[in-house]
Amino acid sequence: MPSAQFLGDPLEGTAPTGDFEWWRELAENADSEVKREIIQNNHKKITLFVEAFRPHYYVSCWHMNSIESSKMWRVYTKSSEAVAITTTYRALREALPEYVEIGMVRYIDYANERLPSLNMFEYITHKNISFCFEHELRAVAIPPAIKELGAGHFKEHHFESETRKGFLVYSPSVDLTKLVQSVVLHPDISGELTDTVSSICKKFGLPKPSQSSFSSQG
Repeated sequence: MPSAQFLGDPLEGTAPTGDFEWWRELAENADSEVKREIIQNNHKKITLFVEAFRPHYYVSCWHMNSIESSKMWRVYTKSSEAVAITTTYRALREALPEYVEIGMVRYIDYANERLPSLNMFEYITHKNISFCFEHELRAVAIPPAIKELGAGHFKEHHFESETRKGFLVYSPSVDLTKLVQSVVLHPDISGELTDTVSSICKKFGLPKPSQSSFSSQG
């Protein structure tokens, strides 16, 4: 999904305050008026790029951890009708087109720090420090500009929701039997839904679901 306000975070894809301070100091310390104007114009251009790119990032988010996180279950599920899937970096990389970038999210203080570079990818692979519990890795797709970079493939797998006008999704075909390494049931999932998930996994050749380590069920 595009990241205009991904999962309710208004800072997604934006420049932290530290970036603005860095540009301001750079302009103030310029040794001529001509250089100052160049710096200010460059800042305006970068700002426009950031605003233009922001609605066009398509992001798949993954929690990096060798064990389950009870906080992730609480924060990112609304009911017990949920499962988690696990995979590896290699499986994820092999499942996605080459033009989809993959990287770890880095957490900074958006009120004081700045991004390490002016690369547009930095704006969608950094989050405010308050989200550090997520230990996130992201696969990020940006619409390729030309055919040689995959523009046709992207367009073929780019859809608008039938129920939410303007809600766009990038959904490339992936081999789930290779991508999904395990299926973990919500800690409080019902027995009926457990049977349903087990049946679906068996039908489509996915791993047999396992109980959450936080589950009280047998």
